[in-house]
Amino acid sequence: MFQIIKKYRQTIQVVLFFSYVIFIVWMTIMIREPRESERVLKLELFWAIRDFSRNSILAKQEVIQYVLNILFFIPIGFLFPWKDHLKYVVYIAMILSFFIELAQFIFNLGWCELDDVISNTFGAFIGVLLYRIVEMIYRNRGSSRV
Repeated sequence: MFQIIKKYRQTIQVVLFFSYVIFIVWMTIMIREPRESERVLKLELFWAIRDFSRNSILAKQEVIQYVLNILFFIPIGFLFPWKDHLKYVVYIAMILSFFIELAQFIFNLGWCELDDVISNTFGAFIGVLLYRIVEMIYRNRGSSRV
């Protein structure tokens, strides 16, 4: 069984990666209904974190949203098939996030925030680091059995 997984590892990663990308697009664009209020474009960096110190309820919700965005994109980095090139992971996550935010703005499906692009990209970066840690542990565990 593990021989089959090892043999088709790259194919499995590609399928899982693109499946997760479809899932993200579905969750962030496809299932959302257009908002009735005006479009929101927030280009101010880390505004919610600054407002958080002023006890703003909206800012507290947005800080939670930062964390959720990071967690949501960790699988992108973990599943990205070509992890040897960290810059590709960052570029792909940034581009995907940018297009999600653009679609949300155009179709008024949510706030379009620069912070979301940054937190999503950071999540993908964390995903790659987690993958590398797991891979290193797996390799070390395998070599200690010899």
